[in-house]
Amino acid sequence: MTDLLRDTLNERADGIEPPPLDLDGIVAAGNRQISRRRALTVLGGAVATAAVAVGGATLIRPRTPRPQPARPAPYVERRAVTFALGNKIHYGSDVIPVPSKHINAFVQTDAGFVFLDEGNNIHIADRAGVRATGKGTWRLTADHRGSLVAWVEDFNDHCESVVYDVAANRELVRTPAGNAIPANASLAYGPRIVAIDGNTAYFGTLKGLYRWDISTNNGELLAKVPPDAVRTVSAGQLVYQQPLVQPAAGHTLRVGPTLTTGDRTTFAGEQAFLSPGAKYLVTQPNDASAGPQPVWSDLQLYGVTTPTGRPLPRTSYWKFRFGQWLDDTTFTAAGARHTSRNEADLLVVDARTSTYGVVAPEFSTYTFSKTAPRTTPFAMPTGAPIYDLG
Repeated sequence: MTDLLRDTLNERADGIEPPPLDLDGIVAAGNRQISRRRALTVLGGAVATAAVAVGGATLIRPRTPRPQPARPAPYVERRAVTFALGNKIHYGSDVIPVPSKHINAFVQTDAGFVFLDEGNNIHIADRAGVRATGKGTWRLTADHRGSLVAWVEDFNDHCESVVYDVAANRELVRTPAGNAIPANASLAYGPRIVAIDGNTAYFGTLKGLYRWDISTNNGELLAKVPPDAVRTVSAGQLVYQQPLVQPAAGHTLRVGPTLTTGDRTTFAGEQAFLSPGAKYLVTQPNDASAGPQPVWSDLQLYGVTTPTGRPLPRTSYWKFRFGQWLDDTTFTAAGARHTSRNEADLLVVDARTSTYGVVAPEFSTYTFSKTAPRTTPFAMPTGAPIYDLG
């Protein structure tokens, strides 16, 4: 093949846009996957029974055993049907009950789920069962891939940023850097874990934004900004508020590789959910309550390089809540219906077309508990509860 022909083919391949997402196909494939899973379960049980019956037979081993392939992490797949309801985590057709009254918040890692119970105590649910960590926090943060989860722990005179490896069942990072609490101080905004991006963690501390190398357990102070000035980081791109030093959460956001360079486009919103490859951005307000709100105060979908956003169509729903990115162009959301009971459907959304399909109809209601803190019956895998702040 000549260099000219090879270059021509490469240019054409790079210019091809991926086909639109087949939402109906996702739902159908999910049903087929459930059927296959059930069939394999029955078959596996029959094989296990047969193995017990011939337990006295001689086992013949090959002379040259072949090396077994590495076992994939059990929760690598990001499934459209992923939510918590009451004390159960729903993961596709799998239902994982936990010994708690209620799951306030949770995240998924490749090695298992990490959740907060009704008292905000941290637990891990994996193939080995459910175990308590003996720690507590207000919110959890995880990457789009990998087995790491992070949180902030509060003490009398300081806070500590923690990164935990679910697969290895141990802490990789624990540091008080930037989080000394001044005497008699009243904190309007506490420290938080901004993001885990590969092998790098970003800590929003009382002193400013730290970038932390998890493998070496060393960090550096990037900027003296409020703890929540940077909302999230993905593929090396930071989503940060405008203006950066505003003490309260700003209503416009920017995306760039640093806090001073990058795309000058501003995006409306307070919360931010950046796709794994930093191609699309979903924003929404902090306040989940009903009532008069700004025009932009629901899920807004943006292409990071395009200046205009578009809200999800409201043909059947009056409110959306973000779930998780399944890949770089697809995410899930909960949609509250226009009914007296406010039933909520679980949706999968194609970011390229702003179209969506229902994968779990009426999986919960979009209502809030009567006592504080007022939260919904369900939780999405964002690591934070859905509060009514009204």
